[in-house]
Amino acid sequence: MKISDCLKIVMTVSFMAFSLSSFAESVSDSNPPLMEVACRYEMKVTRITKPKSSITNAWFFWRTPNIIQTQDADGDHGEIWERTANGSIQYRKLYHTDKTAVEYMPTDMPTNNMSFDWFKLSGMMSKEELNTLKMIKIKRVLGRSAELRKGEINGQAVEVLWLPNENLSANIIKKDKINRMELRLIEITPLSLAVKQPIAIGDINNYRQIDAADFGDMENDPFVKKLMSAEGHHHH
Repeated sequence: MKISDCLKIVMTVSFMAFSLSSFAESVSDSNPPLMEVACRYEMKVTRITKPKSSITNAWFFWRTPNIIQTQDADGDHGEIWERTANGSIQYRKLYHTDKTAVEYMPTDMPTNNMSFDWFKLSGMMSKEELNTLKMIKIKRVLGRSAELRKGEINGQAVEVLWLPNENLSANIIKKDKINRMELRLIEITPLSLAVKQPIAIGDINNYRQIDAADFGDMENDPFVKKLMSAEGHHHH
C-alpha cells in the first residue's frame, strides 16, 4: 500500500461516514499557528474476517504552517501540499527516484478524494470529525497530553488520541465487521531538530513538473507509462 493510499484511508474514506449532528465537548474553533513538527507514523490495516490478512506501512510527515510533506519509508514516493496566500492549496505527488512531481489542480481534487480542509490535512482529522466523538479522558502519549475520544458511527467503532497542543492525531483506530485500521504516531520532534528532513522546496521545484490532467495525452511518455502500469489504471 502506497503512502497516498494510506493517507486517503485516513483523510477521506475512513471518515466519510461521520455524522456532524453532535458537537458535545467541541474542539476549539480558534486557529493558533500550527507547531512545526516532524513525525513518523505507522499504519496497520488488518482484515479480521477470513481470510485474515494485514499490511503495515511506515511513513514520515513534516508540517509547517503552510506546507505539509509526506514520504514513505523507502523514500521513493511522497506528497506535498502548499497553502498559498489566497488560501488555495497546491497538491503534488512526488516521485523522488524519477525526480518528477505530478500536480493535481483544485478542480481535480474532489474526483481524487482529496481534501481542501487544511486543519484535516495537517492533523489527520477535521474539527467536525473530532467533535463527533465523545471525550473520554486525558492521557499521556510520547510525553504529551492527549485527548482520548471514542464513538460508533454507521457501524464503525472509532477511537482517537488527539494531541490538542499540537493539533495532531497520535492514534486513530477504526473497526467494522471486516477491517481494523490503526494509525499510530511512533515519533514526534520539532521540525528544526529532526534528523530526517523533508525534501527542500527548491529541489522539488526543480523536478520535472507534470499536470495530472495531461496524462491522457502522454501515454507514450516513459514515466507516465510506468506510473500507469504500477497503479493499474489510467488517469483522466
